[in-house]
Amino acid sequence: MQDAFEEAPVLSGAGFEDLLASFGAHLFSIKVSPPSSDATFLWRSDISAGQGVSVWRTRYSADWSYSSESPEDDLVMAFLSAGAADITVGTRNAQRTPSTIALAPLSMLRRHQMKAVDGSYANVMLRFDASVVAGVLNAMFGHAPLTKLDLTPTVDLSTYTGQTLLQLSRTIVSATRGQQLGRFSAKAMALLTEAALRLAFESVPHRFIDKLDQYSSDVAPRHIQRAIDYMRANLHHPLTMIDIAAAVGISERYLQLGFRRFRGTTPAMYLRQIRLEAVHAELARPENRLPINEVALKWGFTHMGRFAAQYRATFGVPPSETVKRALGSY
Repeated sequence: MQDAFEEAPVLSGAGFEDLLASFGAHLFSIKVSPPSSDATFLWRSDISAGQGVSVWRTRYSADWSYSSESPEDDLVMAFLSAGAADITVGTRNAQRTPSTIALAPLSMLRRHQMKAVDGSYANVMLRFDASVVAGVLNAMFGHAPLTKLDLTPTVDLSTYTGQTLLQLSRTIVSATRGQQLGRFSAKAMALLTEAALRLAFESVPHRFIDKLDQYSSDVAPRHIQRAIDYMRANLHHPLTMIDIAAAVGISERYLQLGFRRFRGTTPAMYLRQIRLEAVHAELARPENRLPINEVALKWGFTHMGRFAAQYRATFGVPPSETVKRALGSY
């Protein structure tokens, strides 16, 4: 079965003005160069919104172009499955193909020339809200506006970064589709968007990327211990790395570096480990009467198959065996 990333958009029509009208209130300020008047222009489109991100899926039968006049510092991440495009982001020119990902601050998208190849142009665009983008950037680099990054505008899909961004984006797109909405909490969406943005800012070349290799002399074991204390005190709550770093008073990047230096792991892996230990301790109590899935959810695990595999890898037995042993000793 096709996933939501590959499905055809649900709205369709003929005529360029009808296409623009289909975007409704979601349409940002643009200056358009419509398709030639003698071309038959067919389109399909839909827009869905998630936590901190909206997804635009579009298909066109003819060429057209636009330049953004939006003042918003939203970040656009886009994938082609058919056709090609030429873009100008700030002073950089780049070509889009189905083998690349486009990255652009919306306010700096000077030109987007879409080209239908053999009568087809198909695109999936993720638009990350400016407030979410700014939060990730501030956690990683301090005050670093998106427009100052000079982010490289395309990523090759054959690279590790490209493939990982593709998989994260597929999950985000699926999470915004109607039939999937109940499976993803607002915090889960926040984690997904944060992961995609962090990966882009850590791996795609830009003006401040060298700062990622600088280690702050202010990060000490006490900061990492405070982070651990904060994790343990908030295990019942959804936590992002930005939440933890902010509570400790260091950047998210320095939190990552500090855990690697002083604990030999990442903060996310450490958090998962202590959550697994909490689940194990609760399941091992003879008086526990909660089902395994409720205990797992209580301690922050939302994907039961992944949880079971992680539990078995950590403790050598499935969760059901821990429960069986606990009941046997009761």
